[in-house]
Amino acid sequence: MVSLLVPYQLAALSAAALWAIGGLIAAGPARQLGGPRFTRIRMIYVSVILAAVTTVLGDWGFSGGDIALLGLSGLVGLLIGDAALFTAFAKIGPRRTSILFTTNAPMAAVLGVIVFGERFTIWTALGAVLTVVGVAIAVAYGTAKADDSEFERVDGTLKSGIAWAALGALGQAVGAILAKPVVEEASAFGAATWRAIIATIALWLFASHLDRIAGVANPAPWSWRYFWILFISALLAMVIGMTLLLYALGKGDAGVVTILSATTPVLMLPLLWITTRIRPPAGAWGGAALTVVGVGLLVL
Repeated sequence: MVSLLVPYQLAALSAAALWAIGGLIAAGPARQLGGPRFTRIRMIYVSVILAAVTTVLGDWGFSGGDIALLGLSGLVGLLIGDAALFTAFAKIGPRRTSILFTTNAPMAAVLGVIVFGERFTIWTALGAVLTVVGVAIAVAYGTAKADDSEFERVDGTLKSGIAWAALGALGQAVGAILAKPVVEEASAFGAATWRAIIATIALWLFASHLDRIAGVANPAPWSWRYFWILFISALLAMVIGMTLLLYALGKGDAGVVTILSATTPVLMLPLLWITTRIRPPAGAWGGAALTVVGVGLLVL
């Protein structure tokens, strides 16, 4: 059994950074292939890579009950959460999806209190509030009006995209909480592998239903140019990023971990600037600064 030797706060923040990069990489293909199709193809890569790593580490040893709980976590967090999240990516782009996805932080915090009896100190609670508010401000004002790139385009209706992003946030929050009892005692890589494999099987079993529900119209045909894009996105966001998140959940407070991982939209700001060559407005940077203060209070 192999453990990562990093503070759980750093693991959660690293996951957020990797999700920001992976989100920008995924924006174009998610629109072209459709959210559910993008998710299930990418999850094949995730499952294969994680299975290889888990085999090398010898971390397959889980009880039947743990596997069942991880499977349920994967069905809620990946079958529902990820498929909904990338459907939102395809409809309203990564920036809007990210700001809506931050609602998974308070969702997970409340669930952590209800399910595990977790408690925040006054300073931690203040840090949590400042982090969420800072993230919201940073992303709400994160793109200049002149930016008409694919990162901002709305396909379909804005209300539909908002609904899919909210469902994705809820699925991710519940999925993370379900996995917490297992990853507190077991390998993060092994847990991520079982979770991914079960979710991948379900994604393909329900493929046609998910495509129909998501309303995917005229998806682009598969071509090998997507191969490396999805591979890199899967490696960064799901294999490394999600494993770091599960590790952090196993070592620390679920609410704190999820709020720290919700800084993805703030970390996305400089990446958007580099990609579009359009500097985000001053309000975006003010929100980012507020988030830094909140994170500082969280890790005290």
